[in-house]
Amino acid sequence: MSNKEFLQQVTSYIRSKDARGYVEEELQHHLLQSKQAWMNKGYSPKEAEQKSIAEMGSASQLGKSMDKIHRPKWDFWLISGVIMLIVVSFVPILTTDFNQQFGADMTRYFVEYKVVHIVLAIALMAMLMFIDYRKLQRLSMLIYGVALLLFIVLLFMPNIFFNGEAMFKIGPILIRAETVLPLLLVAFAGFFTEYKLKGWQLTGLFILPLFFFMMLPNLTVTLLYIAVVAVLFSFSYFTRKAKRNVFLVVGGIGLTILAYSVFAYHYLLAPYQTVRIAAFLHPELYADSEGYMMLQLKTVLAAAGWFGTETNYYVPEAHTDFVLVQLIQAYGYVAGISVIIVIFAIALRILWMVGTMPQSFGKLLVIAAVTLYCCQSIYSIFMVFGFLPLTGVSLPFISYGITPLLLNAFLIGIVLSVYRRKSYIGKRIISA
Repeated sequence: MSNKEFLQQVTSYIRSKDARGYVEEELQHHLLQSKQAWMNKGYSPKEAEQKSIAEMGSASQLGKSMDKIHRPKWDFWLISGVIMLIVVSFVPILTTDFNQQFGADMTRYFVEYKVVHIVLAIALMAMLMFIDYRKLQRLSMLIYGVALLLFIVLLFMPNIFFNGEAMFKIGPILIRAETVLPLLLVAFAGFFTEYKLKGWQLTGLFILPLFFFMMLPNLTVTLLYIAVVAVLFSFSYFTRKAKRNVFLVVGGIGLTILAYSVFAYHYLLAPYQTVRIAAFLHPELYADSEGYMMLQLKTVLAAAGWFGTETNYYVPEAHTDFVLVQLIQAYGYVAGISVIIVIFAIALRILWMVGTMPQSFGKLLVIAAVTLYCCQSIYSIFMVFGFLPLTGVSLPFISYGITPLLLNAFLIGIVLSVYRRKSYIGKRIISA
């Protein structure tokens, strides 16, 4: 039996196509090393080849063993956490009185559409999980180009505006600034894995989307983009000295922008912009306008006990941006704290996964995904408790809306794709 025949027999027992190619490559390497060792002892090439095959043992037993070891993995802990959040996402809809906001009971409407959104999100996660994420690395520049194309659409062909932000709506799907984030996440994970890109090239690739984000404008998404790229850069192949110098320069620029922002607040911003900032700092002075929402949230949170409020207060957008407040109002701080624990348990599970990976494209993808997931979660939680300004940041998997749901489904799908192939992270892409 030749090496080729032996490897064919072994891999015939392996069901995963990815694992089959990886195992064949690894066994071929070991067989060649063993063959060379036997030849050094004086055996002919043919005899050495047979000796090396005999050392491997039974092809069927080895193949079954390799199939069990390299079987694609399912992260049931992560999947269970996401399912729990999806189930909880119905609670804000079922406990909200829509009559005050819409003049009619919209519960059935939102539940039906929520089911449709969840089906699409689960389909997206499943599709991404079964796709070999490693093939995305060589498409990094193409994905980056698609992101720039979406920016152009939002800047020059928007068909809807909300709070001054340009958006493009196609049926139920709303393309907005945050829609571009997943594409840039994948692109920069690829860029920071490629050693061929120089510092000035990466700087240009970073600044161009930053310019588009600021033109739209959406400050929250801009900060999310900066956070994701900064974290990816800190885990990239650049030297510690290069990273330190970049962060010093960026920090200096950040302080300059902060100083300019203070100046702009007093002398350049339009009145409606300054009022929104002032209302965040002193909501009681703007109780009948921009400060109303913050005061209402404080009222609800103060009235809620461990198991909910006795009076059902009106909370605008209780099923979208302020779902956490609605959960606390309906079932108390026990429910709110439980949801927060699940949200961060998911993040900790992903971070644990990062700690088990070698430096690779897959590791950077997971780092980018958990960064974006955590930034959304932290901002949304801090926002409703009054520590950050009120903006349209959704709570992952709980807030109503197809766009944020698909965004987070994309993140989890990518993480599951990497976990599924964690046995051969950093290895070559197996050709189809």
